[in-house]
Amino acid sequence: IQWKVDIEKLDFHHYLPIFFDGLREIEDPYAFLAEQGVYDMIDVGWKKVLPVIPQLIIPIKTALNTRQKKVIVKVLKVLQRLVTCDFEGGHPLIGQALVPYYRQ
Repeated sequence: IQWKVDIEKLDFHHYLPIFFDGLREIEDPYAFLAEQGVYDMIDVGWKKVLPVIPQLIIPIKTALNTRQKKVIVKVLKVLQRLVTCDFEGGHPLIGQALVPYYRQ
């Protein structure tokens, strides 16, 4: 993806849930754009992800409930990247922020 705006200047509360919601897409180019958009936003703006976690729960749950193997694998890989993206800061806060939502 070639971003027209610097990723760190994006409103993460608006765009990150949209990209997460797109993870359930299986048709290209939509599936690619959603997945790559999530990875780009997580990698570049990992400091802005923590406050958005509550807004990501419903799109994550919806994608996992599709019961489609491709979608589930994709979401699990994104979750892996999500919980490890803030290790640079020394304190893995994103993983801790997800704990209250485990049973939902």
